[in-house]
Amino acid sequence: MRILYFVVILFLLTGCSEVFICGKSGKFPVKSYVKGLILEKKGETEKAAELYEKAISEGLRTSYIYSKLGNIYLKKKEFEKAEKYFKKGIELNDKYAESYFGLGLVYFFQKKYELSIKYLEEGLKRDPSKDPYKMILCDLYAFKKDYKNAIRHYEDLLSSYPENYVFRYNYAIVLEKAKKYSDAEREYKKVIDYNKNFWRAYLSLGSLYLREKKIDKAEKFYKRTIEITPLNHLPYLFLANLYIEERNYDKALQIIEKGIKRGIRNKEFYQLMGMIYSEKKQYGKAVEYFQKAIQEEDTSQIHFYLGVVYDKMGKKEKMEEEMKKAIELDSENGLALNYLGYTYLLENRNLEEAYRMIKKACTLEPDNGAFLDSLGWAYFKMGKYKLAKKYLEKAAKLEKDPEIYEHLGYLYYKLKDYMRALIWWSKSIELKKNKKIEKMIGKVKELMRK
Repeated sequence: MRILYFVVILFLLTGCSEVFICGKSGKFPVKSYVKGLILEKKGETEKAAELYEKAISEGLRTSYIYSKLGNIYLKKKEFEKAEKYFKKGIELNDKYAESYFGLGLVYFFQKKYELSIKYLEEGLKRDPSKDPYKMILCDLYAFKKDYKNAIRHYEDLLSSYPENYVFRYNYAIVLEKAKKYSDAEREYKKVIDYNKNFWRAYLSLGSLYLREKKIDKAEKFYKRTIEITPLNHLPYLFLANLYIEERNYDKALQIIEKGIKRGIRNKEFYQLMGMIYSEKKQYGKAVEYFQKAIQEEDTSQIHFYLGVVYDKMGKKEKMEEEMKKAIELDSENGLALNYLGYTYLLENRNLEEAYRMIKKACTLEPDNGAFLDSLGWAYFKMGKYKLAKKYLEKAAKLEKDPEIYEHLGYLYYKLKDYMRALIWWSKSIELKKNKKIEKMIGKVKELMRK
């Protein structure tokens, strides 16, 4: 009896109050449970699970032991078994919070986020002190763009941990996403007050000011980020992009070169320099830096940009080679698919292949006006004017672009709807002068006089 006494005490100390000392068969299920508990502490979870299940078969049926089993199977990623045991725990005691939390985690790892939120919230109703689950809910609500509930849980956490700058920083991000910009600014500043060297807060605050077109403030905070973390490539990129938006390409180059001199080497630096030199129409240097970026990391995106530069240089064969390489590395690179496909259309070759590539690009981005324009033009080339009209007009609704308007003018000209042809061509030359289109307008006016 003395041994049994200590077993019962241990059982109570582990947190289980629903005790069955002796099953109907006269066995003592608590012994199996305690043996299982000891093995679980040693990390022998499979043997522990066997003993917990034995204890259940001997009559020890409590929400606590079912949750223990649920947690073991959750750790083993055997989600079906874990779900079964947590649900059984809830059936036995619907006030036991751990069963709800466990079930919430099962659904979280299965990416069943609605169910995960449901059970984690139910668990918190029963035990509001479990802050780790509030943190998970913050992330889940933010992921689902339910910023109201994410903010609610962050405010709850911060009432307990007001100086936790990581919580506060994540809270500020959610506020920014919820378009509560002044509140986000306040929280980023509080983060900096609590940790002067938390560079992410400076970077985020700079980006917030850039969004609000407060360029001087954005520049100040980006520069401060560089001072705090001089070997981190991100603030250099952010500051360089700020200068690019201001069309100050020389300053953008200077800041990237500063990072390179400090020993930072990555594809983003070289890629950005390639794009800057392309904007400056220094195509030779652009090629040089895109090739350096490829040496750092061979990506589909860089081959696409390099192909565009070769096209600007009039090197059509090299452009085609780079676009094919971009598609080879990423068969879903819509920009490369559309670019090469549209090039084929302009050159009246490989029309079937052009159509397939452009069609795929449109499948990837169904609301991309440039892609839809290419598809409409492909149908025009194929003589399928009804489909051409459908996609070109959809493109015109999405993009204000002289080339789309030009294509619609040619379509209506082909359909002998001269008035609409004139309207679209007039819209085109309003945006961009084009002598060829001006001649076509004159030609159509003569036809309409006859």
